[in-house]
Amino acid sequence: MQHGMNLSLFVRELFVNRIGGFFGMDVLVSAVVLVVFMRFESSRLNIRRRWLPVLAVLAVGVSLGLPMFLYMRELRMEQLHSVEDTAAST
Repeated sequence: MQHGMNLSLFVRELFVNRIGGFFGMDVLVSAVVLVVFMRFESSRLNIRRRWLPVLAVLAVGVSLGLPMFLYMRELRMEQLHSVEDTAAST
């Protein structure tokens, strides 16, 4: 509250000791890996609005971005399977 949204202070305080540094690196690595996975998978399946889970990761974190992306991925896979089933039945 005293410093407002001071990101440099936040990063400095996050990495002030080993435990904080480990936590910070874990969160950052998880977020980067998730964004890379979402990019490749959404391109492969042609998922629309692929920016939404990335925004969720940046705004809230992996705990929102991952389930949102998996839900969007599952919806897209169901769409693709229904199209395949329709094409196979004709």
